[in-house]
Amino acid sequence: MSRDFRYLAELTEEFFRQRRVSRSLCIIAEQEITGWEVWFQIEFANFLSQHHSEPEWWREWPVEFDRRREKTRIFCRPDFIIRKKGWRKDMYAVLEVKQHPEAGVCFSNMMKDIEKIAKIRASSLDLRSFWVLGIHLRKPKAELFKMIESRFGAAGLKFHVDDVLIKYIPNSRYAFSMF
Repeated sequence: MSRDFRYLAELTEEFFRQRRVSRSLCIIAEQEITGWEVWFQIEFANFLSQHHSEPEWWREWPVEFDRRREKTRIFCRPDFIIRKKGWRKDMYAVLEVKQHPEAGVCFSNMMKDIEKIAKIRASSLDLRSFWVLGIHLRKPKAELFKMIESRFGAAGLKFHVDDVLIKYIPNSRYAFSMF
């Protein structure tokens, strides 16, 4: 498990352990609210701003695509660009966020984000790593792992079990997955 993955996993786990987040997710589930990804991003931004590790972060900061890999669009706006205090000044981790009640749909959307972020121009942003975080309804963890592994295979990517995190969000019907 990479240090970047471990740090982002710690941040997300701590975020989801907050009571107010669980309560909000319960309301989202009870009222069948859709399209709440922006709510999550704002709450997570607030969390990062107050976190004891003092990360530098930017939300939807424009970075250039590599024009050899992406012919139609010029810029990409990752959900979060994060630099932990103590990391090299010019190196960042990207975190893309997806939410969908159905885990399979969520994972497919996460794979599309991996493809998108892989097209960022290296000189535009020096990425240490990039990760995707998906929030979906709970299923047995073994089933979720299989779903993720099959999507990696379909995309022709190597699946590293050490770089996959699946956690149930306390006091809610939701889980989150990161890879």
